[in-house]
Amino acid sequence: MKRADVVVIGGSAAGPVAGISCRRRYPEKSVILIRKEEQVLIPCGIPYIFGTVGSPEKNLIPDALLSNNGIELIKGEVVEIDRDKKSVSTINGDVVNYDKLVLATGSLPIYLPIPGLDKENVFTVKKDVGYLKTMLDVINRAKDIVIIGGGFIGVEFADECRKNRDANVTIVEILPHCLQLALDAEFCTEAENMLTERGIKLLVNQRVEAILGDKQVSGVRLSDGEELKADVVIVGVGARPNAELAEKAG
Repeated sequence: MKRADVVVIGGSAAGPVAGISCRRRYPEKSVILIRKEEQVLIPCGIPYIFGTVGSPEKNLIPDALLSNNGIELIKGEVVEIDRDKKSVSTINGDVVNYDKLVLATGSLPIYLPIPGLDKENVFTVKKDVGYLKTMLDVINRAKDIVIIGGGFIGVEFADECRKNRDANVTIVEILPHCLQLALDAEFCTEAENMLTERGIKLLVNQRVEAILGDKQVSGVRLSDGEELKADVVIVGVGARPNAELAEKAG
C-alpha cells in the first residue's frame, strides 16, 4: 500500500496542472497521480491531429512532465474511493492512501438521440489514442465528411479535415450561426466567411434527424428532409462532466 500527501485522479489537462502546482507551492508534499490511460493526449490539440499535427502520437503529454516535477505516476483506472479510510483503489489492485484527494477526471462527449449514431464511421471526439488513430485512417480515405455541431470543436475539425485532402466537408449547426455561443454576430459572420473560403459548406438553422446507411454510414437526413452524402460523420456538440467516480464516492 502506498501513501501520498496529495493523490490526483486524472492525467489529462487539469490533473498534471494540479499536481505540478502542488509540488511547486508545497515542495515538501508528496504527490501521486493516477490515470487509466497508457498515453495521454493534449485535449485542445485533438482536432489538429487531423491536419496540422498529423497523428495522435505527435499530440501527447510526456510522462516526463510528471517525473521532472517529482510526481509519481500510477497507471490504472481508479474504481473505488473510500472516503472513511482516505484511500483509492485501482482496477489493478493498487491501493493508495491520501491526505488530500483531487478529482480531475475530465469530460465525456455528449451523445445526441439520433437514429443511426451507432453506425460504422460515425465518430465522437474521444481522448483515446487508438480510437483517434482509427478515426484518422478513415478520414484520410473519406470523400464526404459531415460534422454535427458548429462550436469550437466542429469548426476546428472542419478546418483541419480540409487540409491536404480533397474531401467535401459540411458543418450542420442548429443555431443561426456557427460559434454563436462564444462570439457575437459580427465575428461569427467573419469566421463563417473564412470557413466558406476554405471550401467548407455551412448549413445553419438545421439539425441532423437521422444517420443513414446499413452497417456503415452513407449519409444524413436533415430536419428539412434534405439528405447529404457522408462516408464519415463527426459528432462535436460538446461534453459533459465525467462524474461517475465522484457520484459513486458520494
